[in-house]
Amino acid sequence: MLTEADHAAFLDLLYGAAVEQGDWAPVIARFADLIGGAKAWKPDLDVASGAGRGVLARIDPAAQDAYFQHYAALNPFVQPVIAQPAAPWPLAVMTDEDRFERDEFVRTEYYSDFLRPQDIGSVVVVRLGRSGSTLSTLNITRPEHKGRFERSELEVARQLHPHLIRAFNLGGKFAALSGFAGGLAEALDRSLHGVLLLDDAGRVRHANAVAERLLKERGGLSIVGGRLSAARSEPARQLEALIGRASRAHGPSRGGGSMAIATPSRARPLSLIVAPLSPERATAAGAPSVLVCVTDLEAGVSLPQQQLRDLFGLTPAETRLALALFEGCAPKEAAERFGVSPHTVHTQLVHVFEKTGVNRQSDLVRLMMRVAGVSLDPG
Repeated sequence: MLTEADHAAFLDLLYGAAVEQGDWAPVIARFADLIGGAKAWKPDLDVASGAGRGVLARIDPAAQDAYFQHYAALNPFVQPVIAQPAAPWPLAVMTDEDRFERDEFVRTEYYSDFLRPQDIGSVVVVRLGRSGSTLSTLNITRPEHKGRFERSELEVARQLHPHLIRAFNLGGKFAALSGFAGGLAEALDRSLHGVLLLDDAGRVRHANAVAERLLKERGGLSIVGGRLSAARSEPARQLEALIGRASRAHGPSRGGGSMAIATPSRARPLSLIVAPLSPERATAAGAPSVLVCVTDLEAGVSLPQQQLRDLFGLTPAETRLALALFEGCAPKEAAERFGVSPHTVHTQLVHVFEKTGVNRQSDLVRLMMRVAGVSLDPG
């Protein structure tokens, strides 16, 4: 069971790592603890070349070297993608028990020669993203004597999965840049989320296009004296406290947090994440030292067609249908929109379900929300 305090503390760590890539190790270690795991590993594997890199927590670096040099090609989770690079690869949370019969799995060379010597008995694989031939995952393991991961533990993993995807995607944008100049503003403006960069006094140094739009709405976020605030007094005090904690120069008390801001015109609140930036980036007066990420839970979320085709192996027609369902169309409405028969749409829908591994339209939409990196939990 994930408590509210545990949830908030983990998001503090997670979104801080989205900004500072060197902070991922404590994030994955904490995630392992939350779902009852022992070891954690966040690899990026190029299935075409076998090359890769990773973030380790409680794992011998020599094991990672051996993996990229030899065992990646023997990994039964990876082998299907090596054999069929264009095969579907939906973002999901899965265990070895979900994919393989236990007797079959323990007989593999991968298990007997790689996992067992590390005292790894069960594995949870959290898929984070795919870019070309590079697969990014978060792998959590536990020893044999601990048994299988419980359903409740996997539910915690699935609850946090959208946040992991969002932080991973944000991190990719920041990692591609050398600093907070030049291309940063352009990169932030392409984000689906509102992103604001603040100095240590809470003054707004940059707001992307989404954030600018949200700031113009009444009753939500606002700027008072150049500082980010909220229209109502209680959220304003809470936001000020989060920004103050994130902007502290040093010490263990430096951190971030999350909160929701309800507005009169919205059924669902704005979801805010406040995270500190590295002190090294804030040496100049007025330099950004705090990042605020705002998710509009009522905004339409777009998904690039190519991303769906890469992840799930959908045809153009199947992609078109999946996007229509994601936007709220019923199958009959989709048939009318595309000028095809209901039978054709039904056949395409069956193929979409097969390729994405779901059985219902609601599950398909939920999966696509995860692909977009949007949490379904307003908290």
